[in-house]
Amino acid sequence: MESKGKQPRLIVTTYTGKDKKCIPEILNRLFISDPYAEAFEIKKNVILVYSTLSSIEAYGLLRSAPPSCAAKVFYIDLVVKIDELKTLFDSVTKILLNKKIDRFYVECINRGSNVDCREIEIGIGIAMKNFAVVDFSSYNIVFINIINNYAYVSVMNKGQEKFRSTPSDKI
Repeated sequence: MESKGKQPRLIVTTYTGKDKKCIPEILNRLFISDPYAEAFEIKKNVILVYSTLSSIEAYGLLRSAPPSCAAKVFYIDLVVKIDELKTLFDSVTKILLNKKIDRFYVECINRGSNVDCREIEIGIGIAMKNFAVVDFSSYNIVFINIINNYAYVSVMNKGQEKFRSTPSDKI
């Protein structure tokens, strides 16, 4: 699936029944800056986007004119094979330290792999114990999307992944 020069940059989750129309909507936005972008539905209602743009640039293009089908969009900071948990923990620690994050929490989303998300959440918390505080009311969230034996890591602000606001989001 991955083409030369392109990296996985975004994970887009779609509303039920909107997955077929979502790929063209996503690509129409990205083709403005990257005519070679690609998107594949890798699980039901989960689309992986490849691009030569940075994750933030691709995310910004979608954010500026959100596709009507997109429920959540995660920009990808890091991809690690799930059988390399120590590498995952060390890499997430580096990202959080580079971003000078002192309060965070981890939200692991398993999309069909044989992985214990709780183990990953606790492992990252332990790896960061001397550097930051795990705080469930924090605005910094480490999202770990587990898809097909890979961990896709996104460090985002609370609610930043949501592309549609609901009345409950404003409370």
